[in-house]
Amino acid sequence: MPESRAIVLYWAVILTLLTLWLELGVAGTLPTHHRPLRLPNETYPLSYQLHINSSIHMGNFLFNGNATIDIEIRQSTNEIVLHAKNLSDFRITVLRLNDDAAAIGAGAAEFELVDDLTHTFDSHGSFLVIYPFENYQAFEAGQRYRVEILYTGEMQKKARGLYWMTYENELDNRTVYVAATQSEPTYARMIFPCYDEPAIKSNFSIRLTHSGNYIAISNMPVKELIRHNADLTTTSFLPTPPMSTYLVAFVISDFEHISTSYRGITQSVYSSPTLKEKGQYALKNAVLTVSALEDYFSISYPLEKLDHVALNKNFGAAMENWGLITYKEDNLLSQEKGDLFKRVKDKITQNHEIVHQWFGNLVSPEWWSYAWMNEGFASYFSYVITDMLYPELKVMDFFADSEADRAYSYNSFLDVRPMTSYVETEAEIVSAFDIITYKRAACVIKMFHHAFHRKTFVSGISGFLSKYQYSVANELNLFDCLQTAVLQDGQFPHQLWTHKVREIMLSWTHSEWMPIVSVIRNYQNNTITFRQRSIHSKSEHWWIPLNFATTQQPSFEQTHAEYFMPPQTQHTISLEDLKLQLNGSDWLIVNKQQTGFYHVHYDNENLQAIARQLQTDHTQIHPVNRAALIQDINSLIEHNAIESMNVVLEMLKYMEFEQDLRPWKSVSDTIPILQKNLFGTPSYTMFLQFVRRLVTPMFKSLFGETNGGQVNETVFESGEIIIHIACAVDLAECLDYTHRQAMEYFFNKVHIDNYNIYDTMLCFGTKYLNDDEFEQALKMLQSIERESAYADDMLYSLRCIQSHSHLLHYLEFLMGENSTHHALNDNEAMMYLPFLYKSNLEGRSVIWQFIDRNYKLLCRSPTFVEHFNEIAEFLPQHQRAYFETLREKIATHLRHESLNSRDILINSNSNNVGKKMRNSELFLEKFEHEIHKWLLNEIPQSEDVFAASLSVSNGSSRSEGVLQTANRLVQRALHSNILL
Repeated sequence: MPESRAIVLYWAVILTLLTLWLELGVAGTLPTHHRPLRLPNETYPLSYQLHINSSIHMGNFLFNGNATIDIEIRQSTNEIVLHAKNLSDFRITVLRLNDDAAAIGAGAAEFELVDDLTHTFDSHGSFLVIYPFENYQAFEAGQRYRVEILYTGEMQKKARGLYWMTYENELDNRTVYVAATQSEPTYARMIFPCYDEPAIKSNFSIRLTHSGNYIAISNMPVKELIRHNADLTTTSFLPTPPMSTYLVAFVISDFEHISTSYRGITQSVYSSPTLKEKGQYALKNAVLTVSALEDYFSISYPLEKLDHVALNKNFGAAMENWGLITYKEDNLLSQEKGDLFKRVKDKITQNHEIVHQWFGNLVSPEWWSYAWMNEGFASYFSYVITDMLYPELKVMDFFADSEADRAYSYNSFLDVRPMTSYVETEAEIVSAFDIITYKRAACVIKMFHHAFHRKTFVSGISGFLSKYQYSVANELNLFDCLQTAVLQDGQFPHQLWTHKVREIMLSWTHSEWMPIVSVIRNYQNNTITFRQRSIHSKSEHWWIPLNFATTQQPSFEQTHAEYFMPPQTQHTISLEDLKLQLNGSDWLIVNKQQTGFYHVHYDNENLQAIARQLQTDHTQIHPVNRAALIQDINSLIEHNAIESMNVVLEMLKYMEFEQDLRPWKSVSDTIPILQKNLFGTPSYTMFLQFVRRLVTPMFKSLFGETNGGQVNETVFESGEIIIHIACAVDLAECLDYTHRQAMEYFFNKVHIDNYNIYDTMLCFGTKYLNDDEFEQALKMLQSIERESAYADDMLYSLRCIQSHSHLLHYLEFLMGENSTHHALNDNEAMMYLPFLYKSNLEGRSVIWQFIDRNYKLLCRSPTFVEHFNEIAEFLPQHQRAYFETLREKIATHLRHESLNSRDILINSNSNNVGKKMRNSELFLEKFEHEIHKWLLNEIPQSEDVFAASLSVSNGSSRSEGVLQTANRLVQRALHSNILL
């Protein structure tokens, strides 16, 4: 028995050792699952020679590669660790180079073959590990090696690594194959074995063997072409300057190009042959932008050429590879005429990638934790430089819409992180390229561009680019360069914060949320108390740059910091110390032109003073601040935290005279909040009348007869904003305008030119269909192909119908007993129910009626309960008894019929019932009387008030202009005492 146990134990030990041996990859390396995901620091690449052999022209997606890397051993080690992913058939040769540094790159006589090595592949970290058979320090510090790796790879269908795409040649109806690269952030390892981290820079000499009928382009200019025969060519390129692997790029294609040279830089636009001339507009912009950036940063573009390549498949809109920017075709080949919104967007996209040639390419981030140092600078300065080149386009307004608004909204996301946050895995690295890295960072950079004085800030980042060119940097390197510039400038004498640039910047790059600054004036002792808090009450504090405009000092042009609020919850300072002159009735505005990335809240008296100024002469306050004032109040209204609704309404009064679209953008958020809260109250009709008065002049200026109903092309999304406000409150001119457009589209197939207002136009155009129009629309829905965009447009536009009878008929058509499910299948119909409920206030009572009539049918769907529960969250308190009865009928039917559902039916006493309405109900408890009293004083009471809104309150069909129809109905009602 003991002998048997010994044998068992012996074999157990052998198996354990064998398992460990296999884990260790034969030699003495660590098990793969213990290896860190970052490369070790012991070895470093001095240069790469990369040769890719491709037959992409034949639709062959396999490629052969040869990556030859000269490596320096910086610390003695027993392994050389590289990245590799989705590559195979590795054949590795390692040569030790002669100790004489001058011998690097010399002939074979200078090399010594190292023949006691093997390799293994760690798929967990995508590591290719080279090590000796025997476990010893094979690679001594100070030695240099040449590692030649032959391998095979396969091009990807997705835009990752080396990938392929096709296009159809219209001249000969031929399918043409194209190969291109996407190396950022961690995809270079899918093209060749390499040190695939941004801090590990090296020189790359690239050779591509391809069809003789194709061309190859890469980061650098062509060094030589070697034609092997009629069918095969090798293109060699000049060595790159030191750069990160994520910028390695090449394209193999039959593309043609247009080119121009300026200041010694040749720029070209490459595209498929038939699209070549469409690149002229982008080429012209590129030449202007590169030269402007050279002058702006006082640093020349360092390469001899910059190519712009239009691909029909790309990773995102564009990729900033050094010397070879790739774009989605549609983002590069835009026309000089056409949709202005798209043309400006394409310019900014191109200029974003060109700015990267400095931020990211010339100076790269030390690690992906600092991705914002690439993307934030490129995002912000692409707007700055575009605005300099094309001031007539007012692209900084576009920055507010496309970047700042999104950055402010990120605080509503659950997954919030600081701008600088550590990432390690490939998934984490990819996820770092988000709204925080791009848009929040752009807003923070903009804030300090202004706060430190624009020239001072640019001087600091120019010094940064110069100091770290061809190298890598972290945020502290950047902040120290800004610190130097601030101290050298001398524009902030005797201010203590000037020595704290690091501390100031870190308070922003390492905070998760954003601040709200409350400004409370003490009108008796002439002091101001500033309070700061995180928008989500997290314990975070910032150094906040403040500047001021007042009644007596109304200039908004100087946007540098006049004072920095220290990172503490509350700070009180005298007007004298702030160098401000303020009387009790004067207004004070903080954060001129909203250059600071924070919200500002004011005490009620100051808001009243601002409202008085707006009504007297609103142009005394900068339009960006007029917009910001309303934007910052919106969150207070939404959370019932505003002190007085009177002051809000007083501030809105001036909008009747507002012709700048930026404040209207903010008001477009305010009005729906108030409209939703007041719906169904005695104040609702008067509120609609009030808003109609405000929006009428602006609507007529944009869509009136004087301009033929066409939106000025310099207006981006704002045309849609004005239509939405005007038609939502039943402005007759707006309803007639959208109705004509919608009828032309649906019944005569006349397309709406302006894409930005397309959905809004169709929605409001169907708001008051007459009976004939409604019946015709349903017949068309039955007859047209359901999968067409035209059917989608009609289906989702009809959600806006206000007539109760039409809505009920529409719901029966979509999902009633006699529905054929031609328009929506069962799952779509169930999802459409809560969608319709949320988007149409007037339709909510109709939807409850429809459910009550059809619950036995609806319960057949396994998803009905899920969506019923969702709708129940919007139940108003006064419908609670009705809901409880209906809910019990549904529960009983589900039990009796033994119907299965994915979800459990919501309990009548659940806190979720009506939870989405509680805020509105609290709003009414707190403010309805105040609002009603204000509106009674503001709006003249007449029959027209009822007439203007009757079509909403009774859900009538609309056969003429809304006002005409409503007037006729109200007169009939008055005669028959219906309204008594």
